[in-house]
Amino acid sequence: MSHTKMRPRPGESKRGQPLADTGELQIRIACTRKTAAQALEELRRGLADAVATGRHPLVVLEELGRLQDSVVTFVKGLSRMLVEYPGPVTFWESSGYTEAFISVMGQQRPPAH
Repeated sequence: MSHTKMRPRPGESKRGQPLADTGELQIRIACTRKTAAQALEELRRGLADAVATGRHPLVVLEELGRLQDSVVTFVKGLSRMLVEYPGPVTFWESSGYTEAFISVMGQQRPPAH
């Protein structure tokens, strides 16, 4: 049995009602049967829209584990894209891939000997 907490989808309250506009731009990417390059292109366009409208991007990655090719390829492209992005980006996805990636990126490297 899983101990995962149930959370409402982005843009919904706990009762399924739409939330008021928070200044976020939701970028929803359905990853099933897409290549990493296709998903990254959708993300690039969404982030450009967020910058153009002055809104905070909320990226929703649907079925990330069902990419046609490697999730690692997607994550590498994602990290390159985020280095150049001018502000914070919020992610929501249920597989745990993004959370694991962010956790590893937040760890400090051990000192070199």
